[in-house]
Amino acid sequence: MRDTKTVAKELLGKVLVRKLENKTLKAKIVETEAYLGVKDKACHSFGGRKTERNKVMYEIGGKAYVYFVYGMHYMFNVVTREKGIPEAVLIRGILPLDESLDPKIGLGPGKLTKWLKIDLSLNGEDLVKSKVLWIEEGEKVFPSQIKISKRVGIDYAQEWRDKPLRFYIY
Repeated sequence: MRDTKTVAKELLGKVLVRKLENKTLKAKIVETEAYLGVKDKACHSFGGRKTERNKVMYEIGGKAYVYFVYGMHYMFNVVTREKGIPEAVLIRGILPLDESLDPKIGLGPGKLTKWLKIDLSLNGEDLVKSKVLWIEEGEKVFPSQIKISKRVGIDYAQEWRDKPLRFYIY
């Protein structure tokens, strides 16, 4: 429950863990995007919109916000703020810790959810208490390692499309 841009940067280097029936998958978070709630024209809660799809964003920070786009991809976000402040960080890229796997398996928000089997059943999952999806400490990332750019795929968001809210370390 902290500033969303700060959380987006601090998630870099952390380890996203997905426990499946017969295995545990771990990957380092390498790319994030911050979505700043009711004022952010690219955010699902822009203007105070509250729908069945985005209602998790209005819950307490630390929850998973998962949604389906383009009829084919799930997107995984971390809700960041106090109850009633609908902000989140989209996890855009991860690198598997298992070096035998293709490092590109999680580069892209749709690819990472496919590999980790993240779908709507995990929407609202408490990432602090969960036994199936959580975030662990990882390697220390220094501010000088973080690259910053505008977010991807939000041309509709007018002046918000050019805000420097994408953070990555690869």
